[in-house]
Amino acid sequence: MVKVKKRDGRLEEFIESKIIVGCKKAGATAKEAAQVAKEISMKVGEMAVVPAGKLSNMVVKSLKEVNKAAANAFVKFREKKLKTKKKSRY
Repeated sequence: MVKVKKRDGRLEEFIESKIIVGCKKAGATAKEAAQVAKEISMKVGEMAVVPAGKLSNMVVKSLKEVNKAAANAFVKFREKKLKTKKKSRY
């Protein structure tokens, strides 16, 4: 079972459907999102732990191949989310 190491150090189970949801929220079609999720699942399948940042970068790279606009929206959302988390820590 693959674990995702979150930025705060917690370990969470890798769930393919979370990638699908994130891609669809960014503007990808259901088919594109499923394709990206399947590709990422195959890449991380042999890993014990994958850092969240690396996983996110993998999603962006794969998403760019099928829908550049959705990939850009995904990056913008991720950056906004990281800024919000950094502000809330202080």
